[in-house]
Amino acid sequence: MLGLIGVGRWGKNILSTLEKIPGADLKYLCSNNAELLAFHDSKYEKISVWQELLKKPDLTGIIIATPAKTHAEIATAFLEKNIPVFVEKPMTVNTAEAKKLRIVVKKTGTILMVGYQYVFNEYVRFVKKEIDSGSFGNIIDVASEQRLIPEMKDMGVLGDAGPHPLSIFQYFFNTEKILSVEGSLEAELAQIAVQFEKGPALNIITASSGERKVRKLTVTGSVAVAILDETLENNKLTITKNGKTSYPHIGAKTSLQNELEHFLHCIKTDETPLTNIDFGYKVTEWLEVISKKLA
Repeated sequence: MLGLIGVGRWGKNILSTLEKIPGADLKYLCSNNAELLAFHDSKYEKISVWQELLKKPDLTGIIIATPAKTHAEIATAFLEKNIPVFVEKPMTVNTAEAKKLRIVVKKTGTILMVGYQYVFNEYVRFVKKEIDSGSFGNIIDVASEQRLIPEMKDMGVLGDAGPHPLSIFQYFFNTEKILSVEGSLEAELAQIAVQFEKGPALNIITASSGERKVRKLTVTGSVAVAILDETLENNKLTITKNGKTSYPHIGAKTSLQNELEHFLHCIKTDETPLTNIDFGYKVTEWLEVISKKLA
């Protein structure tokens, strides 16, 4: 049986998605907000204090969708009880917490998966296959632009939205070290250019303001250019190659459903998640490096 801690802005999306997945077996909902809990179906066992979930003998996995500053403490408690953990991004608020969490994962051997949903986006996965096949040629640049993102005052726009382009970049290129960072970083606007030891340049624009909502990813290669515009109803992904434009047909599952199904699969098979503790640690480390260099 699964438990979900946090049923607010994103937690409610996780809940509604789990209800569409056969065999998800969500039993427990936890929140310190009684009004939010009361809104949801009475078929769930509702708990106001997350520590009570540690006492449930039938709990086989926990999903954490609480504020980032609480992630490390909650995840550690369940990992030490050998209960698989899915934690939303950002995994932790700094690398010191991430390092401690990684030690616990390595010690217990328990599954920890981080919710980097764009790694499970079917358009992003299509682009990954094209990059790996070499059909785009040499990748020159990756650019991510996000505007009108929901404000999270405890993290700022980079802490909230920055994990998206960084996790995509790690998924594409499996790189390690940041060589240089240029740009500007404010609470509500980040404009950043990052150069890695391995891989192309990464340009990030993320803002809580803007005239319209923007969710755009551009991958520029020497042979082809891919543009993913998540705000479009149709033809979200455009591939331009040799002067010709195509719109690949992609499956209908949402990123959130894909990643939750992956977590359930890993619980059942004991496989290591794609976005595991090492993946999460790297993204957390990059966020910290970028923030320090632009401070």
